Amino acid sequence: MKNYLEVSLTATEPIEAHVEIITAYLSEFGFEGSAEDEQVKAYIAVGEHSETDIKVLIDELIEKGLCEKAYQIETIAPKNWNEEWEKNYFQPIVIGEQCLIKSSFHQTDLKAKYEIVIDPKMSFGTGHHETTSMMAEYILELELADKMILDMGTGTGILGILASLIGCKKVIGIDNDSWCYENAQENIEKNHIDNFEMHLGDAGLLKSYPNAFDLIIANINRHILLADIKYYHQSMHKGSTLLLSGFYESDLEEIEKECLKYGLKRIDYKMKRSWVAAQFNYQ
Repeated sequence: MKNYLEVSLTATEPIEAHVEIITAYLSEFGFEGSAEDEQVKAYIAVGEHSETDIKVLIDELIEKGLCEKAYQIETIAPKNWNEEWEKNYFQPIVIGEQCLIKSSFHQTDLKAKYEIVIDPKMSFGTGHHETTSMMAEYILELELADKMILDMGTGTGILGILASLIGCKKVIGIDNDSWCYENAQENIEKNHIDNFEMHLGDAGLLKSYPNAFDLIIANINRHILLADIKYYHQSMHKGSTLLLSGFYESDLEEIEKECLKYGLKRIDYKMKRSWVAAQFNYQ
């Protein structure tokens, strides 16, 4: 397993708006993270960026007045992330009145048609973030029987697991982070899913799946989505659906413009706070 760098920042007022800007900015450079009130913790694998480069990024945030001048950068070894999440606010959640997401350490009386057990590591896909919950809502709205699904940037596997529980034919998951790959595998087993196949890699793997998918789910970030839409298109067929999230309302026009190059027409979008999830059809 990789060691990670943990960057700890304190957002300035207005806290909610600045936390969103900070996390979006860092995600552009490959960071994943979480926030509790004004505290933002962002993680990236050791070696992805030098500490000097990371300090330059943080200095830009400070210069823009988005966070306090005091911050920390620490190297962290692999942890028991279940224990970390149990201590830090991951609570059971019901999405769309149909899907209960909880961890194996939760005791809850909540019930739903679909129940998913997620024990996250570094993947941060618990359903609490607006992008994950909106994507789950879309999945709950679609007819998935006998459909082939791609869960791109799988994270914890939550979205692909939900698709499987609803009744899709098969899920292919792809993630380029070994922690996410291992965590998704563990969560697939915890939920007794037997039609979810995980792969470690990036969009380059899609060359093995021409015209294969009825639905592609990609909850990543604007930079990666814009680079990979052309690969998603090659793995779709006429009538396929593409669900994209991980970006802001201000990015939707650029995302839509890139999709239109490949005959992918936006038919709907959802928004929570400033985050967006959009549905495109290949026509």
